[in-house]
Amino acid sequence: MAMKNFIPENNISLKGTVELGSDKSLSIRAVLFASIAYGISKITILNPGEDAKTAMMAVQKLGIKIIKEKNHYTIFGLGIGYGPKKKQITIDCRNSGTTLRLITPLIAGSNLNAKIIGDKSLSARPYRLEFLKEFLMDVRPTNKQYLPLSIRGHSNCIQTEIKINKPSAQMVSAATLAGIMSYGETVIECPNNVRDHTNRMLKYLGYPIKIKNKNNTQIIKVQGRRYLKELQNYQVPSDPSSSAFIIAIAILTKGSHLKIKNVCLNEFRIGFIKILKRMGAKIVFQNKKNYFGETVGDIVASYSPNLKGVTIKSNEVASAIDEIPVLAVVALFCKSKSYFYDLTELKYKESNRLEVIYKNLKLCGADIVKQKDNLIINGLTENFYSSQTPIIKDFKSDHRIAMAFYVLAAVSRKKIQINDFDCINVSFPNFLNTIQNLKNNKDKKIILACDGGVATGKTSILKRVSKHYKSKAAFIDSGLLYRYLTLVHLKKGKSKINVDYLIKELKNITIKKLQNPNLHSNAVSNKVSDIAKIPKIREALLPVQRDLIFNSDEKIMLVGGRDICSKILPGAFSDLKLFIDADVKLRAKRRYLELLSNKKEQKIEYQEILNALKARDSADKNRKVSPLKKTRDSVLINNNSNDISRPVKRIIDLLEKEIKKH
Repeated sequence: MAMKNFIPENNISLKGTVELGSDKSLSIRAVLFASIAYGISKITILNPGEDAKTAMMAVQKLGIKIIKEKNHYTIFGLGIGYGPKKKQITIDCRNSGTTLRLITPLIAGSNLNAKIIGDKSLSARPYRLEFLKEFLMDVRPTNKQYLPLSIRGHSNCIQTEIKINKPSAQMVSAATLAGIMSYGETVIECPNNVRDHTNRMLKYLGYPIKIKNKNNTQIIKVQGRRYLKELQNYQVPSDPSSSAFIIAIAILTKGSHLKIKNVCLNEFRIGFIKILKRMGAKIVFQNKKNYFGETVGDIVASYSPNLKGVTIKSNEVASAIDEIPVLAVVALFCKSKSYFYDLTELKYKESNRLEVIYKNLKLCGADIVKQKDNLIINGLTENFYSSQTPIIKDFKSDHRIAMAFYVLAAVSRKKIQINDFDCINVSFPNFLNTIQNLKNNKDKKIILACDGGVATGKTSILKRVSKHYKSKAAFIDSGLLYRYLTLVHLKKGKSKINVDYLIKELKNITIKKLQNPNLHSNAVSNKVSDIAKIPKIREALLPVQRDLIFNSDEKIMLVGGRDICSKILPGAFSDLKLFIDADVKLRAKRRYLELLSNKKEQKIEYQEILNALKARDSADKNRKVSPLKKTRDSVLINNNSNDISRPVKRIIDLLEKEIKKH
């Protein structure tokens, strides 16, 4: 049953050691190569995804015997060619483009007749193997370049010379296998940044294949119809593409530290790690070794604050092609712009990933621009922090898109709905279980958002609550940020507000400066509303406020202000929301007594304070930008007593319930 209306868990960090499911690309190749090997292959595939299962079902249809015991598979190879002609066999490649493109030349060079079909998604993607006719292979798409395919196999295919301009591992692998099924020496010219799993595995199995790199071009020479030995006791390494999603969560969430064991570290598969390192990610390799022609080792990833934007050039895309969706998510949290160039190949994946990434990140509230086949990503807009729950659209059950937006939800506290989430079974069926096993509840941060009018006592109450939890908690009064800018303006001595100047001053804000007693002067109080209602200033302050909140070391963060629940931390961005209120006359009395204690303010009158408070309330409640209001999900706390112990106890009780949840 499909996972409809799936909304990922927010605010998680990861700790521990894990071995992921076997690499999809290597699993499919191991199964297909074992089927044309001479002898019995023994392969271990941990948590095989749907694509690996599809490859096994496909070769079984062709007459290959497979015995399964837990994660161990014994495959009885028939050698080059799948035996005598049979009536037409129907092979369902479901959603596996790799199985489709690699098995097609193996069938076409055998004495079999076959029809290849796929699911709706695969049938909408061009099969892209027109060059097979150069080998005299009889492969005919029913509808131009699309499935189903009709194959009339024969064993009289001949060598040829093929030039492939696109950096597509599937196309190069298909051409290589077509060369294996043909007589003579086939020469393939292709870009030198193409993933080379096929070449590595064939060389390890003793097949005569030569590779030469010259400038930006790779020349592959493969001898046809030679001996291919079986795979003996081969455990397929963990999938680096799957690791990308949990690595992304780890580097973006405070308290995360994880090790992923036995990962394929092929240089053409870890382009995404090189890119993440350029961003500033804390990632290292351990225990590297050569295994069946591939580099295998452990990946250690930790929380990495202050990531910076990068430029991903066209020659880097091929080595990170499957990880571009999650790299785009990581780019949202970088301190500067990221540029993704020449993403053409993304159009030919399970979905048009270029379009899907752009549309859905923009839907979620990303500052993202698409220029032809390029993407420019510049973080998050104000829309991201709205309480709206976007529904990821038109991704055609693309497993890597689904997991990329899971990452976005997990690291950001953003509620995101991903329908048909079980499509992740294609490559990472154990994804959610892996997250659960690594989830680090110990370092989970609890965020309390609190709104209230001036002099309602919220600052005193939240300070008392913070004191109760000692070093585990911190209190941030967002209003002090506006008061700081107001004081800067007043010191300037100008009547006109210089917005650009004040925004530049934001970089100078420190916790110490926010403790200046002059921020609470009557002059500041009377002017702060004029500063706070300026949209440009509010927009500029948002990232400053959120950085203080999300990047603090404390386990409990208490945030007070006028629009915290509605604007700064709406929806899932806070765990508990409060609205503190009190009678305006009582508030005026408190304010009057507070100001009397300041020698500079002793001439102030009570009525003046009351009138100022009423005017301030009116301004706060009726301003067009972020008005003061109680949100539906906020708990009302009345503070109409001179004793604040009661509201303090109420809030502590509410916090304790949240803490127990985690």
